[in-house]
Amino acid sequence: MTMISTISARLFLISTCLTSTIFSFSALPTGIPSSVWGSIDALHKCGVNDVPDIPARVFVDTMGVTHMIIGSTAFHWMTGPSIFNQTRNCTPAWNSTQDPDPSMFSSAEWLDSPHVFDNGTVIALVHVEYDAMNIQVPKCPHNYPLCWTVTVTLARSDDFGYTWRHAQDPPNNLVASVPYKFNQSQPASGWGDPSNFVKSPTDGYYYFGVLNRNQVGLQSPGICFARSVDLLDPRSWRAYGGSTVGWNVSWISPYSMEPGTEADHICTVASNLPACMPSGLVWSTYLSLYVITMDCIDNQGGLFISTSPDLINWTTADEFYKIKDLPTAVAENVTSMTYPTFIDPASVDGGNFGTIGQNASLFWVSIGHSPYTDGRRLWSTPFTFSV
Repeated sequence: MTMISTISARLFLISTCLTSTIFSFSALPTGIPSSVWGSIDALHKCGVNDVPDIPARVFVDTMGVTHMIIGSTAFHWMTGPSIFNQTRNCTPAWNSTQDPDPSMFSSAEWLDSPHVFDNGTVIALVHVEYDAMNIQVPKCPHNYPLCWTVTVTLARSDDFGYTWRHAQDPPNNLVASVPYKFNQSQPASGWGDPSNFVKSPTDGYYYFGVLNRNQVGLQSPGICFARSVDLLDPRSWRAYGGSTVGWNVSWISPYSMEPGTEADHICTVASNLPACMPSGLVWSTYLSLYVITMDCIDNQGGLFISTSPDLINWTTADEFYKIKDLPTAVAENVTSMTYPTFIDPASVDGGNFGTIGQNASLFWVSIGHSPYTDGRRLWSTPFTFSV
């Protein structure tokens, strides 16, 4: 197996003035990928073409059962004794609403990033695509990247994730939106593809990252970070608005906002990060840094990584895991790699996985050649960080 090269990261130390020092580390695979679950498995077991179409998300309930969220707009829950040993249920526990009204933010819905509480409540971010060429009536006459926008909403379960509903009736479950209404001539834009939640070890806030794919009005493309202390309230999140505004940018529905206030709802995207899906976001106790893992949509080669001390200053993203790093028996069934996220089974906090230690598993999804042969598959590769 080909081993990847050392990744150099720049750590910014912020005190009375801004200084910097070089901090180098390596993130290397220490074993071969193991298969966790694939679309062909679901096809044989359940007779449906159920695919891994978000990054792997996991939490543990109070009985010690590990739950995994990974799927498509019809979500089938998975449970098991560990993150590596999961059994998928054939009955959907969440179905996309498919509302044709873009102002309701409940069209094509992907259940995504969860956080579990001890009382059985689980909240989850929802990636919502308004795919107007398929859902609008009459249908939008163009193809992607036109006729497409995306938002993030909130879902809730009260039985540890076996059943789900909107956290509030749409459109009041909205978490993140750009301050512009749907426009069929606007290239793909909006806040979507959320990372998992991570709790800051210094300020107690929960954070997540989210992607806007193309410039829309005043909003630049790129990755935006937001924070909240109240995960149950979809309106509590505040995005970063630059050094002057700080973490005070509110997200609002463009269909109910006061006209002319768009500038009040613009996030400052991370300057060193590409406009790539922020699939995984964790705090590394070994590096004392945030680690983000990204899938760059137009890149068919591999996966990217960057680090930050504060979720504001990020290192230049490096490609750290790619097809040529895979064993031949795996690589021959992989046309591209997507949805990378680190999960450390030894770093669980209250049932949630927001931190990693020196060792972690990189969960990622392979795109195959045919849904009836190799299809999409979720893999886990052991990694070790070293300084």
